[in-house]
This record gives sequence, C-alpha cells and structure tokens, in this order.
Amino acid sequence: MNDKMAAGHLAPDPASVSTIPELVSSASSVFSWNENSRLALTDVQVRHDDEGPYSLKDVTFQITGLGKIGIIGASGAGKSTLIDVLAGFQLPTSGQVLANGQPVTQDMLESWRRQTAAIPQHPYIFSGSLADNVRFYMPEASDAEVAKAISAAGLTKLLSSLSGGLHELIGAGGRQLSGGQEQRVALARALLSKRNILLLDEPTAHLDVETEYQLKQTMLPLFEGKLVFLATHRLHWMLHMDQIIVMDGGTVAETGTHQELLARQGVYYKMIQAQMEAI
Repeated sequence: MNDKMAAGHLAPDPASVSTIPELVSSASSVFSWNENSRLALTDVQVRHDDEGPYSLKDVTFQITGLGKIGIIGASGAGKSTLIDVLAGFQLPTSGQVLANGQPVTQDMLESWRRQTAAIPQHPYIFSGSLADNVRFYMPEASDAEVAKAISAAGLTKLLSSLSGGLHELIGAGGRQLSGGQEQRVALARALLSKRNILLLDEPTAHLDVETEYQLKQTMLPLFEGKLVFLATHRLHWMLHMDQIIVMDGGTVAETGTHQELLARQGVYYKMIQAQMEAI
C-alpha cells in the first residue's frame, strides 16, 4: 500500500513523520480525526508494577487516516493494553504517543477521548431506559436520533418487543439483554456519538458463533469512514481489515495486510496454520 492510500496506512517506523499542523494544541482545542491525521507510537512500554513484567514492550507503529486496523494475538499478547493506550486510558510507562507530530500529554487526553468510542467485550448496561443507555456519549440526542442509531445497530426487533419502546427500563430491575443485544447497544452508542475513532476490545469473544456472525455483518458496513481498532484473537475478522498489527509477547511482531502477512510466513501465518490444524 503506498502513501496515497490513506486508509489506515501502517508504517513500521514513525521517526520520519514530519510535523504537520497541530492536531491538538491544548485540552480545549477542537480535535477532529480525518484522512490526513497521523498517530504514531514510538518505543511504547507499559508496566503495571515497578517490579512486574511489561504488558507492552517497544511498541512502534504509525497509523495514517481512516480504515480498519486489526490487532491480533493470543491471550496475554498485549492487545487489551494496547487498546487502553490508544483510548487514553493507560499512559505509557515510557515511549511516546504522537498525534500529528505532537505528543499526546495528560493535558490533551480529554480532547483525544472526545474523538473515541469504545465497544468492549462486556459493555456497561446501566439501570435506565434503552434510550438513555444508547445516549451514553450523547445525552442531548433526540429520540429520533436514538431510534436511527438503534435501527442501524440491528436492534429494531428488540425495540419492537419492548412495551415501553425506547423508554422501557433495561439492565438491573428492567429487561435483561442477551450478550449480542448488549453489544448492539454498545454499537448504537458509538454510532450515535458520531465519533471518528472506534476502539473494540474482543467485542464478540463471549458470543456464540451464530450471534457473532450476525453482529459482524452489522458492524462491518458501519466501520466505513472511520478509524477502527479491532483487537481480537479470532482470525476470521482479519480478512476484513485494511491493515493488521500482530501482537506477540507484548510487542509488535509484524504488520501488514492479510495477504502480505501470509506471504511473509511469520507469526500471523503460524497462527492461521495452528487454527486450521485445530479445526
């Protein structure tokens, strides 16, 4: 992929990134990720305990523009920690995170977080109405806007089954949702937020195969026009990613497209071979 193809372009060494106009100059600045934006991690390390092992070690890569970025690896490879760093929930122990050449400091994190929406493995569903849960990032959204997001996330069937409609209580003391429905609520939240960066951490790991497939078919078209980081150990998602970051032992083992990584016959290739043998 050449530099003209900006969709989630990965480069192994961000040292050559030229400084372009500031993405964020202060915590109050307007930050809008677009096809020309750049995010670079340089020698990022994360250690949760001074005497403990590194969860991330010497992680270096660069993302440019929009696209779907898969983060693949076995359990314990560092995927979730990397998502936490990208979300601004975890500050590196050492190394740098740069946005358009500017270090993402503590003072800038609030602005950075306003651009991101998370879809975790176990979404938080609080005791409240379906509408209020979907408004998680956008409390001022109208019922019409909420209904549109619910429809786009594939929750129309659930909505029609609720006697109270948008305003029926869910969560503790209300209608209990299945794992797939909870994930669709999280997806509706992200869509309603209109945020340009989506962070997904094993979003389908606890779902059965049929539910995962249905959710996947809903999700993929909605990823277009955004920067999406999808961390998972399930290799079938990687076929739909524009670029792939392969994590192994807390570091980046290799990066590339699905076809490039297969041709390289490295860590990613061995993961696929092992899965095929298991099947």
